[in-house]
Amino acid sequence: MRVSAILAVRDPGPDLARSLRDIRGTLGRADELIVVDDGSVDGTAAVLRAAARRNRRMSVLSVPVSGGVAAARNLGLTRARGEVVWFVDWDDRWDRRIVERLYQGRVDSGAPVVSCGADLQDSRGRRRELLGTVRRPTLLTGGEIGVAILDGRLRGYLWNKLFAREVLGDAPFPMRRTRSDFAGSAELMARLSTAYLLPDILFHHVQRPGSLTTVRHPSLATLRQSLQIGERVAHLARTHPDRPASPAAVEAALRQFRYREWHLAVAGTAMRAPLDPRTRQDWLRVALEGARLRDVVPLLRHDVELAARVAALTTSGSHYPAVYRSYVAVRSGARRASGRDRRP
Repeated sequence: MRVSAILAVRDPGPDLARSLRDIRGTLGRADELIVVDDGSVDGTAAVLRAAARRNRRMSVLSVPVSGGVAAARNLGLTRARGEVVWFVDWDDRWDRRIVERLYQGRVDSGAPVVSCGADLQDSRGRRRELLGTVRRPTLLTGGEIGVAILDGRLRGYLWNKLFAREVLGDAPFPMRRTRSDFAGSAELMARLSTAYLLPDILFHHVQRPGSLTTVRHPSLATLRQSLQIGERVAHLARTHPDRPASPAAVEAALRQFRYREWHLAVAGTAMRAPLDPRTRQDWLRVALEGARLRDVVPLLRHDVELAARVAALTTSGSHYPAVYRSYVAVRSGARRASGRDRRP
């Protein structure tokens, strides 16, 4: 068995049949699909049973009461027989060549983790954000892996990666409502000797109304835990036994991570979550603590868009939601004019 694809679903609705067809069209003859039905009550079980009867390389695990996506993925791993594992989400889009390209990258590099570029799209297929890209095929070694996790080239998403089965262990994902993918993969990857990055954007994470990414918002405790994970990744990069990263490279990458995954993440959640006005202002105050306008200049050297968002946060304070929405509107208009937000 070459690739084990693991798909966790809960009440996916009528689009599940289409997604199963897309996954089967992506996998090869030496690959398997493991679907974990996480307590669905919408008729999903019947759809999965019918699909499994038509595909002998598809297996279904049913959980009567939902335990969350982390538990479902851990359960799927107990059945995985493949050399490598691909975690896929049913409501996203991807290039049909993604598995072949990632697996060829593993063959070429020998790395236990191979990642490709990804982007965030809206439901109409318009690009909203790049989610980690490199300009050319890149083999990372030692502490370079931790630096890439922190600076955003190797983010903690699962769906644009193949993981060697043996590096995942038995149950890598902690029982969290949100961000269990990052919590389960970041330090794991930072400890590896090598990781291989492909420049091609082969996965499209779709943000739909009602999807988990739009209706579930991380708590402040979860965001703090993510920040702590980033700081541990920085320590692993500095002290990696194979090839430690330079302190300057780690510090620059950690600055990017803190702003992207703490200050801006807290401010963004304050805008999107259903909070009362006083709580929203409390969140914004937390987001501003430790944020400094002088950090914009070093951020500019690495990520212009991140620097622009930090400048907006640090100069607008409690008015950040209105300023950021204006910024997004201007950016979207510029992208439409240039054609950069069209579906790839």
